[in-house]
Amino acid sequence: MSIHLLRHALSMPPHLVARKAARVGLRLLRRHVVGRWHRARRSYAAAPDGPLARLLAPLERSALAACRETLARLAPLYLEHRFDLLGSGWVRVGHGDSHAGFGEHGYSAGPALGDGWRAALADGHWPANRAPARALLDAVDDPAYRPIDWQVDFKSGYRWSVRAWGPTVSYGHLPGIDIKVPWELARLQHLPQLALLFAIDGTPELAREVRNQILDFLGSNPPGWGVNWACAMDVAIRAANMVLARELLLAGGAVPDEVFEKAFAGAMVDHGRFVMAHLEWTGEHRGNHYLADICGLAFAAAVLPGEEAAAWRDFAAEQLAAELKRQFLADGGNFEASTAYHRLSAEMALYATALLADRLPKEYVDIVERAVDFAVAVTKPSGRAIQVGDNDSGRFFKLVPAVDGTAERVLDFTSLWAAASGLFTPAWSMPEWAAPEAAVVAALAGRRHPRTAAGADAVPEVHAGDGVARRVARVEFHLPDAAALDGLRPCFLPAFGLYIWRNDRCFLAVRCGPIGQNGQGGHAHNDQLAVELEVDGVDWVADPGTFVYTADLAERNRYRSVLAHFAPRRADMEPARLLAPFQLEDRARAQVVRASATGFVGLHHGFGLPVYRRVGVADGRVVVEDLEAGLEVTSATEVERHVVTAPGRLPPPWDGLPPFSAGYGLR
Repeated sequence: MSIHLLRHALSMPPHLVARKAARVGLRLLRRHVVGRWHRARRSYAAAPDGPLARLLAPLERSALAACRETLARLAPLYLEHRFDLLGSGWVRVGHGDSHAGFGEHGYSAGPALGDGWRAALADGHWPANRAPARALLDAVDDPAYRPIDWQVDFKSGYRWSVRAWGPTVSYGHLPGIDIKVPWELARLQHLPQLALLFAIDGTPELAREVRNQILDFLGSNPPGWGVNWACAMDVAIRAANMVLARELLLAGGAVPDEVFEKAFAGAMVDHGRFVMAHLEWTGEHRGNHYLADICGLAFAAAVLPGEEAAAWRDFAAEQLAAELKRQFLADGGNFEASTAYHRLSAEMALYATALLADRLPKEYVDIVERAVDFAVAVTKPSGRAIQVGDNDSGRFFKLVPAVDGTAERVLDFTSLWAAASGLFTPAWSMPEWAAPEAAVVAALAGRRHPRTAAGADAVPEVHAGDGVARRVARVEFHLPDAAALDGLRPCFLPAFGLYIWRNDRCFLAVRCGPIGQNGQGGHAHNDQLAVELEVDGVDWVADPGTFVYTADLAERNRYRSVLAHFAPRRADMEPARLLAPFQLEDRARAQVVRASATGFVGLHHGFGLPVYRRVGVADGRVVVEDLEAGLEVTSATEVERHVVTAPGRLPPPWDGLPPFSAGYGLR
């Protein structure tokens, strides 16, 4: 049993634990039986009859050239099989390479492979898959090519076995290991970048590397086996990135060879069938995983011939429409209560809509537009998005990454509205480097849809009562230039639960709303009534992010805790229990008392008696007040006043926030 499941079990009543354990045990037993049955069978599908479809017309190189400098910095690293994912830093990921470890936890390197690497990799599979895997690896046509170790967590060094049936693969079962690391690499999101650079400058080495890495992956990871066939979401995202990489190569003038095209077609069948057999659908709590399943499936289906693929396309279009309406809220936000997961889900919805727009009524296309506007709204003047809830740095495509040098700016959401500018008109404002993303989406979609102006959503307010405050904790932020607060404009996102006041220099936000996932709270934090303030590009107070998930559950909870947020406190009490790594109760039940152009009042019930937070701007100051039991301040009210005159200098009890994490694994 994984640590994740054990923690989840400890949070539940015994009778529910027994019932759930029986269901989980039966499911795992069934998967193990299926896996044993598959050992004797070839899992590679035959390529379907008929040619693969083309999705992109030839692209004008002049429309793509703005990102050349960025991609040219990254490409040499990818050619050396070096990757920087989820806080790893740039490391080479080859067989036999040692890795630094995660914290105090490290694992021994796997065996190094010499010139006979093709035979060694193929012989590591179950016998029925050895011949087709060897044929794929033999098709790698660069004598100097050395294979990527696709099975390794290249932070901790732990390796999964390629002989484990994917749906039975364990995670969180040993300290420091993180299954997300090999999953992230196996999404192959770097390949469209190499292919786009090829489309710009035509360097044959780039096209050859994309081809060979795909063949390497397919030969090293038989369908259904190993860590990279454990999660349908990652399989679906990989399929989409393989399709986009191939499309960009062809649009750039590459001439496909028959061996690769046949292997690619068979791989798309394998990916599509796996996703259809392992759809991450649940009646109440399905979210970004299921959305990824159907969006990735749409890309695999779009290039394949035949009735099976046509049925997948119909299914993907039908389910995309249903999930757009279900997973995105009236204000454009995503229902999982996370701005980072909003970016991921909006990106998936955007690209799938570009592919399937002719099958979607306008009301569903409009949902995507609102989702893009939401992402713009939660981006601070510095260009960094506010972090609410979890951030696992997840993306659908990283076609034109936002980078400083070679370091990704995870909180820069620019590529989302750049891509959307290829689907909608007029375009959103974007820097020149991001414009090629719009060109690719425009070529994929075939036409642009007119944007529709969205009206402001009504804010549900509750009566605060007439109670007298027992105690007030007041924190005043005194800015060096009071003019930074002039002309603040309100932007309220009540369905998501975020209240923003902003101008070109300042961003002030209060979190107050649902915990997401229809009450599951899987990606929510104990951040109700938390405040964030940025002035002139500098965070005076900010949500510190997420850091990691199952690699360190103590750190997972540290970043989810109320103690990690500038939110109302009552000693070390949590306003809602951190039930399991991906579950939070909604004991706080946060509500808005008043939200206006000049301030905010909200309350929550997480500490038993009502706790109010009042936020206002006056005389060049931002004033945050926490009031116990009521809003009326009298002579009997105990008042505690703190003054903050510099960024990051919060008074007790807020002076112990964890280090800022701008993305998964970063600190």
